[in-house]
Amino acid sequence: MQPSSWNAIHATEERSPGYADAVDEVDLHIVCDGNRLTGGAAIPDHPKGVLMLLHGIPSVNPPEPGDTGYPGLARGFAERGYAAAWVNMRAAHGSRGYFSIAGWVRDARAALDATRALPGLSNLKVVMVGSSAGGCVAAEVVRRGAPCHGLALLAAPAAWVSFAGAPQEAIRRITEEAGMALAPEVLEDPTGWIDEFQAISTEAAMPQIKVPVLIVHGTADDVVDVSHADRIAERAGNVRVEIIEGAGHRLRHVPQALDAVERFVKRVAG
Repeated sequence: MQPSSWNAIHATEERSPGYADAVDEVDLHIVCDGNRLTGGAAIPDHPKGVLMLLHGIPSVNPPEPGDTGYPGLARGFAERGYAAAWVNMRAAHGSRGYFSIAGWVRDARAALDATRALPGLSNLKVVMVGSSAGGCVAAEVVRRGAPCHGLALLAAPAAWVSFAGAPQEAIRRITEEAGMALAPEVLEDPTGWIDEFQAISTEAAMPQIKVPVLIVHGTADDVVDVSHADRIAERAGNVRVEIIEGAGHRLRHVPQALDAVERFVKRVAG
């Protein structure tokens, strides 16, 4: 699929009704467990709510032409009237530290707190939006009581079968395919690191999540099978599932998926 117009900064003179006239882009100052993380936020003049965007496992492959990443996605939501923040969690995209899924959960909460501390955002409703592994992280952050009013999961795995069951393969995928560093003690003995994947999963978090949940998945996802959407939904309470025919794994490039998120955010945050 072609990169979505959501990932572009629109330059047309005339905007559709409801689009923000001005968007301010600011850096987020986030330090978690001593690691300085890169992040930012796109904020319209009068935001209607707040989105916290969480990425998945990165890839060493170059981005697609025209892909402006999560900063561009944040701006797309800001143009539609919502403040949207993003963070590069530890070991990803230049942020410091060693990768662990438990560490990413702490990073996400630190990023959420930094976002809510920005002027004018503390009293607005917040929706966590997690893509792939970021969906698992978002679900765990909400389960632990973060001040959120909704949770949107894009192509999220129900559980970490491929990681939890094969430690050496998981290490290879993280270090070689994702390009993230692991702590020396993890390379020596990955037992505790692997245990984190067993303890933190999307489907395990669902029964304790009381806010509305949106699950979006594509039928052509060759990374996380679409059956994971049903597994998560079976454990959730107030849930809506949207399956997109023919969509693959990277749903932030799929306009229908982002339209679904926008409708959900509008319902939750107003």
